[in-house]
Amino acid sequence: MVTPSLIYFMKPQAYTEFQPLEEVLVGRSYDNTFLDSLDVPFTEQTRNLMSHLLDETEEDYQNLVDTLKKLNVKVRRPDKKTYKKAGSTLSLSGAYLMNPRDDQIVIDNKIIFGQWDTATGNGFSEALQDYKKYFLPDPVFKGLTCASIVRLGQDIIVDSSEYANSETHAKRLRQYFEPLGYNIIYAKTHDFKFKNKVAHGDAVFAILKPGLILHASENSDYSENIFKGWDLIKLDRSERLQNAPKYRIFTHKKREYKKEVSYAFNDSKYDDERWYNLLDTWFTSLMGYSKETYFDVNCLVVDENNVIFSGFNANIFKELEKRQINPIVCPFRHRMFWDGGTHCITLDLKRKGSRERYL
Repeated sequence: MVTPSLIYFMKPQAYTEFQPLEEVLVGRSYDNTFLDSLDVPFTEQTRNLMSHLLDETEEDYQNLVDTLKKLNVKVRRPDKKTYKKAGSTLSLSGAYLMNPRDDQIVIDNKIIFGQWDTATGNGFSEALQDYKKYFLPDPVFKGLTCASIVRLGQDIIVDSSEYANSETHAKRLRQYFEPLGYNIIYAKTHDFKFKNKVAHGDAVFAILKPGLILHASENSDYSENIFKGWDLIKLDRSERLQNAPKYRIFTHKKREYKKEVSYAFNDSKYDDERWYNLLDTWFTSLMGYSKETYFDVNCLVVDENNVIFSGFNANIFKELEKRQINPIVCPFRHRMFWDGGTHCITLDLKRKGSRERYL
């Protein structure tokens, strides 16, 4: 017989972005053997570079997993075999298991999927089968950008977007969660104007603890008065780009809609024109507009005293330490190609604590 306490423990649960993290789903890179199935004209050099890219990405995932386990966080991961099942295209049309945050979110004790009927959605749901009874596979949530939803106890902020989170999405969330006592706020958490039309709010905004926000500053405060009186740590854009590698900007015109991408590499071995041509011709579906993504904001809060970042930022870390927050660096070397930070590549499944009011 299963005791009531064990039943409670087996549920997913997350009321905030900052209560103590107990369990997390970490994404997975493509296995480089998957390249054999692609109908792509690799040369020996470009094939080697793509193999390096995938291997180094998975190494960084493994480092993050080890760090989380040392912090007593249970880790789940999607199975690499899922990529083999998904088809033969290394693109968003097949499984893309690197960023579980983009299309999944735990609200209360439910897991919401923004891509339920896709190879990507199936890949993540397979990794979460223990929680199957708590899935909320509503077709109305198709296209929901979960990385732009902020959980703040009784308040859930749904970032409005012309191309992602719609009023229909917000209405459906109200139907499910307002009877449980939640308040759904459909508004912008920031004033940043994205160049990438489907960009995510976690690229410029993070709540680190009650009353404290890490914010990508564009010489503006919030368009909504949601967080009046809160402490802001602002990241200066000019400082962030000062030491950044040269970004490559490419517009793919052979699509139903024109897509402009931006990417860069820190390692000089990737500075190869044949390599760039391969990426621009075959792999733009994997990329976003990373030049405008604030990876130092895209972080994972383990608890109110420990936050994981994908890179080192002296000024931010100094401000965090003033507020008794320990910054932990888990490098994600190719974040400027994949256009994802530590928040993107993880999905918190369980956070300890109760539902409280913070606003």
